[in-house]
Amino acid sequence: MSQKQDKATTERHSKTLRELLKRPENKVCSDCKRNDPRWASWNLGVFLCIRCSGIHRSMGTHISKVKSVDLDVWTVEQMNSIQKWGNKRANAYWEAHLKPGHIPPDQ
Repeated sequence: MSQKQDKATTERHSKTLRELLKRPENKVCSDCKRNDPRWASWNLGVFLCIRCSGIHRSMGTHISKVKSVDLDVWTVEQMNSIQKWGNKRANAYWEAHLKPGHIPPDQ
C-alpha cells in the first residue's frame, strides 16, 4: 500500500533537514542540550541526540515518533511537522511548566 518516495523528494527533504539543523535553536538536543542532534521526534517537532532519542523510543510510538535525520526517509507529513515546530517552539509548548534550566535525568 505504501508507495516508494522518488529520489528528488528524498533529497529535498534531506536538504531541508540539514538547513533546519543549522538554526541556533536546533543545534542542540531539545531535551538535554547536547550538541549536534542527529535524531528527531517528528510528531513532537524536536531534534534530539542519540541518548534522548533512545529515551523517546522507549516511551512508545503513541507518544514520540523518532526518526534519524541522516538515515531515514521522511514523508511529507513528517517534514511538515518538524518544520512547523522546531526545538524553540516545541519546548515553549511542551516544557512550559518546567523550571528554567531543567535538564532531564539520564533514565
